[in-house]
Amino acid sequence: MQLVILESSAESIRAGYECPCGCRPSVLYERAGGPVHEGCCCGNEFAVGPDGGPSLGEKADFRTESSNFQAPWGDPLVAAWLIGPSVHADESHDHHHEADEHSNASNADEQGAKELDPVCGMSVDAADATAKGLSSNSNGRDYYFCGRGCKLDFDEDPGRYLDPAYVPSM
Repeated sequence: MQLVILESSAESIRAGYECPCGCRPSVLYERAGGPVHEGCCCGNEFAVGPDGGPSLGEKADFRTESSNFQAPWGDPLVAAWLIGPSVHADESHDHHHEADEHSNASNADEQGAKELDPVCGMSVDAADATAKGLSSNSNGRDYYFCGRGCKLDFDEDPGRYLDPAYVPSM
């Protein structure tokens, strides 16, 4: 698995990866915090923290991979994955994530621009999302989604996901 740093500051880091099923789960790790976890629609899991790997536990027929890296503030961190045998590349699979709230999307002027799904926080290719009908406009701004479930949730209550206090979660 390939770790991707999506955002970083002196106090936090958002890290993610592209799952073999095509999803892009991500987590927000805050300085001096405990491990943070995220699951994917295919059953794979991802964690970041000082001891990310052991925090995932074990599952039958799943293997663990990890990658050590340094946070912007200098602490060593571990990104870990629990990867199962069952992944799919079905672009039409429906993500329906429970979400808390957050917004971080913008318009995509160039092909391949990455945006964060405001519902679940996954990194999304804006051009791909638009081509698949997975974008919405709210108050003159375009937002992009990883799947149909997140788009439907957003369209039902955009204010919930655009509230600055909202933190995206799958």
